Amino acid sequence: MMQQGDLVHIPQNVMLFDRQNSYLGTTDKPVVAVLIEEISDRASFQAGSYIVFAQGREVSVEKRYIYLMERAC
Repeated sequence: MMQQGDLVHIPQNVMLFDRQNSYLGTTDKPVVAVLIEEISDRASFQAGSYIVFAQGREVSVEKRYIYLMERAC
């Protein structure tokens, strides 16, 4: 399970949105981000997404595109 503050990986060609669901662009290469929160409100248009800090801003990304980075030994 992912927690706030975890480092996550976002692959290339993933669409990024802001908190109002406005399209911000697509990742042109893999990105490392910091997990901020899960959007779990089923009534929200972004349900099933995470808010992460990536590319210098907060963005919304669908859960299916977020991968937890491996922890160092």
